[in-house]
Amino acid sequence: MARRRARRRKSKQSYGELQAALSAKERPIEDLESDLYAEIEADFNLLIKATVADLTSDAAKGGYSPVLTGFFASNWKAGTSAISKTENVRGTEWERIKNRTKTIKIGSKTKTVLASGQSPLIKQRHSVPEFSLKNRVFIGNAAKYSSYALMSPKSRLVAYLSGGGGGTTSINQRIDEIMTDRKASIKIGAGVEGGAFFGRLRTKSEPGFTPRTGYTSTQGS
Repeated sequence: MARRRARRRKSKQSYGELQAALSAKERPIEDLESDLYAEIEADFNLLIKATVADLTSDAAKGGYSPVLTGFFASNWKAGTSAISKTENVRGTEWERIKNRTKTIKIGSKTKTVLASGQSPLIKQRHSVPEFSLKNRVFIGNAAKYSSYALMSPKSRLVAYLSGGGGGTTSINQRIDEIMTDRKASIKIGAGVEGGAFFGRLRTKSEPGFTPRTGYTSTQGS
């Protein structure tokens, strides 16, 4: 009877799982480290794209950027050097919107608003390139007037960089969501006057993690 029971006893792992485990054991440690590096790098690039998507939004509607025509919110950009403020509305879709603004007086102050029937346009104008973990990545706004826009009372960019609050998603939350298992450390610096901030990642080998391979935008994106 004992022999019959022993014959019927099955492995808790499937054949595919056993094959995968055996394959992993046979692989050189150099290959495993290479795969780990590639997966961390993929997460790092996903984080940069998610951050640009977060910033391409309207602070008045749960996002982060101050918006009148939407040109500023549409000009977030990522690169390996500080983002130059070179973009203006001339010759773009936003030129028509800008030409239909008006100034109103509220008490002793004046305020520029869109003319009746006009609405802002927000869309990402600059594609996000792929970066290496060795890169120091800057995310900034390329609009010529970005230094002034960043100081707008409508902006929620400081809350995004400093940890959120009041329902605001923060850059730290994005790091926790995407850089799984604390497999890397990221340093965030901010330069409000220049309209740019950067992230720099230092890898930390940590086997056994599962990287995220997709990003679903949440509040503010």
